[in-house]
Amino acid sequence: MSLTFRHWEIGPDTYAIQCPGYLPGPGRLPGWGYVISYLLVGQEKALLQDTGYGNADLKGYVEQLTDKPLLVINSHVHPDHSGGNKQFGEVFVLEGEVDSPDPVYFPQEGEKARCALVDACPDYHFSFLKEGTVLDLGGRLVDVLRLEGHTRGSMVLLDHATGFLFSGDAILKRVLMLAGMPLSAYRAALARTDALDFRDIYGSHWYEPLGRDYIRKVLALIDSYDPKNTEAAPWQGERDMVMFCHGNAFEEKDFCAIGFPSDCWEQMKQ
Repeated sequence: MSLTFRHWEIGPDTYAIQCPGYLPGPGRLPGWGYVISYLLVGQEKALLQDTGYGNADLKGYVEQLTDKPLLVINSHVHPDHSGGNKQFGEVFVLEGEVDSPDPVYFPQEGEKARCALVDACPDYHFSFLKEGTVLDLGGRLVDVLRLEGHTRGSMVLLDHATGFLFSGDAILKRVLMLAGMPLSAYRAALARTDALDFRDIYGSHWYEPLGRDYIRKVLALIDSYDPKNTEAAPWQGERDMVMFCHGNAFEEKDFCAIGFPSDCWEQMKQ
């Protein structure tokens, strides 16, 4: 396991930061286990989407890239996206993702053991953003949007400067449906997002842009859902998952997959 960061510029004053993480992911097609945070730098402020596992000094790394005051956002609060929150006094989430300003500590025992830098009493608090909020970084506007399905309060960001949609885990090469919501609800959220004006999609678990038309590939996959064509995706002894996919290898450009807990068959069909 590497505890080092690396970054690359994906647009003017726009950085992808690969955080230290763990491979492989679950199932036959393990995918990309590393988490990518995104840093958007305006004239007055910078925005950091997601804080990784909390197993290395993300704050110090970001400060090498910008000296602007930092607005820190969790696309959602799963431990690979919020583990570094303790380094920042205030972290913003979308209303409905958590119900308290109190810090969230990981429920997964395995992550507690692997993330030695995550404290039992993290020193931060949540503040809440409303859907439709426009964040002004100084000459750079970013829209706050909801795309429920992976979690109930998954937040995606639309950056007007680049035209990029930063999707967290809400749009990925493989989306895990962990909110207990039916596929129809996720499909409606995707269709709503597809109607927006954006140029490309950057998710949290793949190092390349997904492309403007990727949402339509996921929509087509949902429309082809057949319980008979799912496969098991064991997840390191945790809750059993199943998935269905288009394509044969995670690295294929058009590959997309949806996974969900194996005891949620009925919810998926609603």
